[in-house]
Amino acid sequence: MKDYVKDYFDRHAHAWVEAAYDEEVRFPVGAERVRLAIEGVAPAMRDGARLVDLGCGGGQLCVHAAKLGWRAVGVDNAPGMIEEARANAGDLELDWIIASYDESGLPSGELDAVTALGLVEYLPDDDGFFAEAARLLRPGGRLAVSCRNRLYNLLSANEYTAEETELPRLLAELRIALARAQPGELHALAESVAASADELERAAQADRDVPPPELHDHRRAFQRGRRQHTPRELDEAAAPHGLRAVEVLALHPHPLPPALEPLAPRTYNALARAWQRALERSPAGLAFSTAFVAVYERA
Repeated sequence: MKDYVKDYFDRHAHAWVEAAYDEEVRFPVGAERVRLAIEGVAPAMRDGARLVDLGCGGGQLCVHAAKLGWRAVGVDNAPGMIEEARANAGDLELDWIIASYDESGLPSGELDAVTALGLVEYLPDDDGFFAEAARLLRPGGRLAVSCRNRLYNLLSANEYTAEETELPRLLAELRIALARAQPGELHALAESVAASADELERAAQADRDVPPPELHDHRRAFQRGRRQHTPRELDEAAAPHGLRAVEVLALHPHPLPPALEPLAPRTYNALARAWQRALERSPAGLAFSTAFVAVYERA
């Protein structure tokens, strides 16, 4: 699996980055994921703060961090991805390392933040990843990691739902999360949808006028299963390494089943954008989102 992942991202680096950050038709999952991770680690950043992005891909998070005045280094084992990252960085002073996430050679206990977006789903387990993140972080430093949301299998009505073997356990965890939702979070959703009325109308008209494009399906393109997590599963893997859970941020909501997206993708994703910021910090967001960003603090 490790060699396949490296080869896949090396060969498809440009196409993958282009698809992940295409905001014209698709949901802007790449940009939103970077934003949530940056917001999650920001409280730990001091003057001269240092951050490493493990599995940095096209380098977007490191570029964002550098523009905030932070010192950033990106690590990726796919040379093609590092080439994309260098091109995206332009004249910004950033360091890039071609290596596996756990072979960067960076010193222990000196970093203010570690980020890893879409990395753990390609790893065989979580223990090595959390051990490395804990090694790199100073006490009080923060980790932001994005994961595929296994709780969404309850509502996705796709192949992940069909393959799920622990629906009762997922339902129990989701019900606990939903019990913490507040009325104001639903009020915010209603207000966000109302404020997006013009955007939704334009998107619907664009879908009528222009045939929907073929959407990039990473599951078929990657041709290997990717791991999913629930927040509780991730917390349990992080805790033995001295990483305390801080918050969970829902990412990439699907108000309707994903199978409907190709029918009117602009409309579908305009609606998803209205849901994103209204529910990203609400437990209710976990019911509808394909991913989440979990934030931890080093003891």
